[in-house]
Amino acid sequence: MRRRPLLDALFLDRDGTLIAERGFLADPKGVRLAPGAPALLARFVAEGTKLFVVTNQSGVARGLTRWDEVNAVNAEVERRLAARGVAIAGWLVCPHHPEGKVKEYAVACRCRKPGTLLHRRALRRHSLSAARSAVVGDKWDDVGAGLALGALAVHLLSGHGREQRAAVREKGGGRVILAGGLADGLRKLRAAAEGRAR
Repeated sequence: MRRRPLLDALFLDRDGTLIAERGFLADPKGVRLAPGAPALLARFVAEGTKLFVVTNQSGVARGLTRWDEVNAVNAEVERRLAARGVAIAGWLVCPHHPEGKVKEYAVACRCRKPGTLLHRRALRRHSLSAARSAVVGDKWDDVGAGLALGALAVHLLSGHGREQRAAVREKGGGRVILAGGLADGLRKLRAAAEGRAR
């Protein structure tokens, strides 16, 4: 009988977490994977964890990026991870922002993090447990979504993490795993998940 994975699902933020923060990135040439992270992600995936990238891309609503540019960047991230043995189970992208300039996307929605609509859809579609999942990111929006799901939540100092750490400490209390970059966060996440599984 196949052993159950340590985590059912791992939800990663894109900018400032999985790749270097570049503002409203529109050019795939600007993709830089978080150092040291692919090998750790590959281990989770090899064990059966589903990896999802959940990203707010308000640049679409603001008229700063186009869908084809967002998709091109995502495809480059996916290509680079695949070359390192990391398969992405799904891209969960919110293009909305209530103050956007593009009318069809200038709305308040439930899919923009810290909303959990996209996470919950993925969990249902793949029959996964939120309680056996984790969310990793550099903003309160990421860890706030994780806590709302009842998942493990990891906050990183990469990207916008340093400016967000105080808010994370205040809002998340002791419920958030605090880490440096993604590689550090993944190591601490594994230790926490292993401790919970004992």
